[in-house]
Amino acid sequence: MGVNLEGLIPLLGGLYAYLLARGVVRASKDPAKNEAWLRKWGPTLKWLAPLVMLVGLLLLIGVL
Repeated sequence: MGVNLEGLIPLLGGLYAYLLARGVVRASKDPAKNEAWLRKWGPTLKWLAPLVMLVGLLLLIGVL
């Protein structure tokens, strides 16, 4: 077991997706498009992003 820095990619990508899903980071500068994006992708990313972060963490610490 060792540190695999390639795990940072899914870890940070999952964090970004989670912040997008929660509305902390905007997907679009246009408020109407941002709301439409949140309605379409928000619910899915709220559960998918933590799983991606978990995979990234497991890769980072060398379990996977």
